[in-house]
Amino acid sequence: MELWGKLASEAARRHGAIGWHAALALGVPESTLGSWVATGRLLRPAPGVLVVAGAPCTWRQRVSVAALSGQAWASHRTAACLWELDGFPPRQIEVVTPYGLRRKRSQWIVHESRLLRGVDLDEVDGVACTSVVRTVLDLPAVAHPFRVAQALDHACRRAPGTLEALAHRHRELARPGRRGSRVMAAMLAERLGTGRFTESGFEARAVRLVRRAGLPEPVLQHTVRDGDFVAHLDLAWPDVRWGVECDSLAHHSGKRAHEWDRLRRRRLKRLGWDVVEITFDQVARDAAATGRDLRELYEARRRSLSSLTADIRGERRQTA
Repeated sequence: MELWGKLASEAARRHGAIGWHAALALGVPESTLGSWVATGRLLRPAPGVLVVAGAPCTWRQRVSVAALSGQAWASHRTAACLWELDGFPPRQIEVVTPYGLRRKRSQWIVHESRLLRGVDLDEVDGVACTSVVRTVLDLPAVAHPFRVAQALDHACRRAPGTLEALAHRHRELARPGRRGSRVMAAMLAERLGTGRFTESGFEARAVRLVRRAGLPEPVLQHTVRDGDFVAHLDLAWPDVRWGVECDSLAHHSGKRAHEWDRLRRRRLKRLGWDVVEITFDQVARDAAATGRDLRELYEARRRSLSSLTADIRGERRQTA
């Protein structure tokens, strides 16, 4: 009963739902979970998700199931509803997942993104979801501009500094082909009182910086995959397994965002990648010094790998 109480308590935080791996992390043996499923104490509404039998089947529970089923976060109109932004009632269920991990689901809409960072992630009422800023920036891709404007203005009224945070993250995410980017740029320009809101993307500025610094041409949005783990590095030099991430200065919203970033970095390190981070201000206001630093770090990485390769060859010759 103690194990059941721990599982039921944790599931109650997420509207009766819990991930299979989260249940195992509580110390519940896999055989016990299987027995509880077989006897009907637990239901399996989606792969990798368990629901306590008898828990009220609410909209929030269905959203929690969608987020737990895979590496996903409630997003777009669903996240706007969770944040209680004007104009978005509890209707569609939408989640976002890192690009390359999308699983087809008939019960909800799954979006993919190469640009998910810890700063974009949060939790509301026990449900993993995108942050207020990322939610508002994603809305123009799926909602009418009138509804988007309602949500944007509501978010800005609720928290001072939100408009500036939206402008900052918008510049970082802006790129050709990003749906709704121009609509959001126009809305931000109107509210900031500027004639034209610049969309000079963070990544584009970073590419120009490394070129001026004399680094080899980088691969953009390079995919690193290891089983179910996938990461997309903003700028990468795969031959030396070195990359540059365009990281936001904004504070991460909570524990989930904090854990996501660190898990991602650990996995990249384990796969042999050395990744450094730069901020928008370092690229925009201190480009020369940042370029020199990146060049030195790249050269140090290249020398380190060359030395390691030479040592391995020497050991092989001695063994032979």
